[in-house]
Amino acid sequence: MGRIYNYLVAVASAMGGFLFGYEIGVIDQVLIMDSFGLEFGLKYNHSVNGTLVKTPNSADISGWITFTFLVGCVVGAALTSILADRIGRRYSIFVGSVLFMIGGAMQTGASHIAVLYVGRIISGMGVGLMSAVVPLYISETAKTDVRGTLISTYQLMITFGILIASCINAAILSTLTGDVEWRLALGMQMVPAAILWGLIIILPFSPRWLVDRGREEEALQSLAKLRSAPADSEAVRTEFASIKESALHEKKIGSVTWLELCKAGIRNRVAIGVVLQCFQQWTGINVILYYAAELFKDMGFSSAHAGVTFVIANAAINFVATFPGMWLVERIGRKLLMIIGGFLMGGAHMLICLFLGLSHETPGLSWAAMVFVYVFTISFASTWGPVVWVYQSEIFPMRVRAKGTACCTMSNWIWNAIIAKITPIMLTSITFYTYIVFGSFGIIMAIFVWIFVPETKGKSLEDMDDIFGHVPGEPVDDIRQKSIRDSVIAMDSLKNKPVLH
Repeated sequence: MGRIYNYLVAVASAMGGFLFGYEIGVIDQVLIMDSFGLEFGLKYNHSVNGTLVKTPNSADISGWITFTFLVGCVVGAALTSILADRIGRRYSIFVGSVLFMIGGAMQTGASHIAVLYVGRIISGMGVGLMSAVVPLYISETAKTDVRGTLISTYQLMITFGILIASCINAAILSTLTGDVEWRLALGMQMVPAAILWGLIIILPFSPRWLVDRGREEEALQSLAKLRSAPADSEAVRTEFASIKESALHEKKIGSVTWLELCKAGIRNRVAIGVVLQCFQQWTGINVILYYAAELFKDMGFSSAHAGVTFVIANAAINFVATFPGMWLVERIGRKLLMIIGGFLMGGAHMLICLFLGLSHETPGLSWAAMVFVYVFTISFASTWGPVVWVYQSEIFPMRVRAKGTACCTMSNWIWNAIIAKITPIMLTSITFYTYIVFGSFGIIMAIFVWIFVPETKGKSLEDMDDIFGHVPGEPVDDIRQKSIRDSVIAMDSLKNKPVLH
């Protein structure tokens, strides 16, 4: 039962990922809606002999609609370093969903491009905050042997959100016209946000955060509830002692500042997390997610197939392919999965480029290019998609976990924004050779992981110092001996108290 409850907690909190996925799926198709283009001068702005003509700066407007959301995500990720420690992981998720709801309402009711931009920024802040806090929260509440799988539910919910949004938008495109078309598509974002509000009720506080705040009895009760075991059971006592031991060690070192991230034993973790999140964006996944409809059209397929059929197929593949990654992350480990994924994605990009080049003389080879787009999607969804979130959420000590996770997540969103802006330029200037660039990064990232990234599978959060190095402070053995004694005394004083459910 403990594992079942852990899965429920993970799925409930990972609704934050669903909001992000739904946002991606919505905007990809809203941007090609005629009514949306007419409203904001994105697609057409005047008529010549009865024919609507595109506005000269339509590409720039489209880029800003994407870019403003990503700027908000960077800000939201930065807020994690403050909110996650001060109000806790649980309430931070709630704040993120509120921001997303406010931004969604502004986008739905927007009648001026400035209001749309502000709404995009506020929604992005909510998504950026949740993208850092949700994996962090799951890592602190999950059991060690399923931690990777449960954190991966965040990525699974992103892909599920993309799939659901694509299907709903396809139905809207086929049945509605006028302003109601895009306003309903954007307004539907608020439904999963409202669901997340309700699910917050079942989420417990992170036991590790409670210990860090000195609320040890609450932490014990929360841990017992998460493990569906009595507070005085041996398993709960042992885990609680380990959590408290780690917390005591970190408190001995002193107060937490941003400079803490530069200390030996921490800076290597920050560097690895920041680089992995950078590489996750240079896989080229957002080229596929943000510009899928345009990419398939450029391959020579009809607008109907490119904008609906193939987009939905890609979203479905992205969702289904996440499940193998959730299983493999605890079977073959984080490191090997990222190495395999890097080589597979690199190879897929190279073949997409090859077949697109050959399709100019043999149009039928466009189908081969499309197949390898799907191969790439499968490779990403089952490796780098979930694993990077897993890895960054488990490597930091409790005292700097919020700040370290915030830095890594900011790296993700900053590179996401950069790539979203430069991709249209790359596709225009170097055309299908763009895939060579992303393919090369696939090979580079696999080699980086092989050389620099240690394995964390099967290790508790409190064991990460043994892998990455201890933070300079008091001798570890002395702290450990004292903390174990204190933990045993604390457990003896609490074991006869009732557990609150």
